[in-house]
Amino acid sequence: MKRVPSWYVTFGVVNIALGAFSQLLPLYAYFLGARAAEVGVLSAVGSATAILASIFWGRLADASPRRRPFALFGLFGLALGYAALAVLKRVSPLYLVNAGVTFVWTSAGTVSTLLILAAFSRQDWEKELGRYNAVCGVGWTLGLLLGALWTTILTRFVGEGWSLRSLGIVVALIALAAGFLGWRNVPESPGAVKGSLAQELLSAMGNFVAELRRYGPMQFLGALNPLHLVRFFQGRTAFGPEMALFYYGELLSFVAFSLVFAPFPVFLRQILKWPNELVFSLYVAHHVVSVFAYRWARKAVEGLGHRLALALSVTIRIGIFVGFSAVGAGAPTWLLIFFFALAGLTWSFFQLSTTALVSRLAPEYMRGQALGLYNAVAGMGNVVGAMMGGYLADGFGFAAPFLSGAALLFLTLPILLVEGRAVE
Repeated sequence: MKRVPSWYVTFGVVNIALGAFSQLLPLYAYFLGARAAEVGVLSAVGSATAILASIFWGRLADASPRRRPFALFGLFGLALGYAALAVLKRVSPLYLVNAGVTFVWTSAGTVSTLLILAAFSRQDWEKELGRYNAVCGVGWTLGLLLGALWTTILTRFVGEGWSLRSLGIVVALIALAAGFLGWRNVPESPGAVKGSLAQELLSAMGNFVAELRRYGPMQFLGALNPLHLVRFFQGRTAFGPEMALFYYGELLSFVAFSLVFAPFPVFLRQILKWPNELVFSLYVAHHVVSVFAYRWARKAVEGLGHRLALALSVTIRIGIFVGFSAVGAGAPTWLLIFFFALAGLTWSFFQLSTTALVSRLAPEYMRGQALGLYNAVAGMGNVVGAMMGGYLADGFGFAAPFLSGAALLFLTLPILLVEGRAVE
């Protein structure tokens, strides 16, 4: 097997921290007294931040010939944000932490895909995106395993609160290690010169401050003007109607996903009475399958085409969400493990298909903005879904968000299957 680039490993390591934090945040909020609606709002805050951050970093990435400073800013910023969790003992500051880590991480997440597109030929994009996502999936899975083991062992000795807070320190140290690995391994664009770590971070901060002044609050509000959004979803932009139609489908898909998954950790703790370590372990099953499924996803994309592979993943997820509702109504709990593993399989198909479609449909000079917009639209869907999912769960029971998510995905299928023009 061809050896993966060394910088993939850097992002694999940081995904250990990201994976552990993904469940640490809602579980810690639940420990501090948050209900499903508050956990949904917490998720929505991160997603709302991702909207602005994706627009910001996507435009800056297209304007800048450099890539390393973006990656280093995200890696070291993540370490700083995660460390703050250890000293927080109320729910309200968690909103700020989630917003902060989401914003800084988006800088690294945006350029990671651009690095792949620049380093490999067009015919290898799906293959390399699949390998990169698989490496990140391994890291994410290891992070979930770390969370499961850490909370299992330490809870017995120091209690649930300290086991969760100390895990925050551990993930901060892992993100810090990834930052130093990134300084050594993340490549720079052709013609750009690497500097010392201090120079790289100062360059990143300088770009950040300069662009924040250019695209400050008023400019962001202008970019999110409802009239601009209407024009975009009418296809009256440089991206064209084909991309606008695809983003419609993506928006509805992520609303459906968050309707289900934002309140899901609370469902496990409150309804099924699972301990923290079992919650982490369930997510391990999801990501283990996802890691191994990227090769199958690539073959499905090559054999079926981008849109049919995407539609297949969405169709299966409709059945999965209905299955979650059945477990909540009294079906055997072991089915949840099967459904969640199947969700990991479908995620690899969805992620690879959508990322490849955006990369191929977007003009070359606007790929950074297209990928940033993809993340922004996903964030917009997550905001709506997370807010609705939490309140539906508290008001009508967890079957309400699960079945609503399944119904919305059913309505989304025709949009994703419409092909304005063939991808290259």
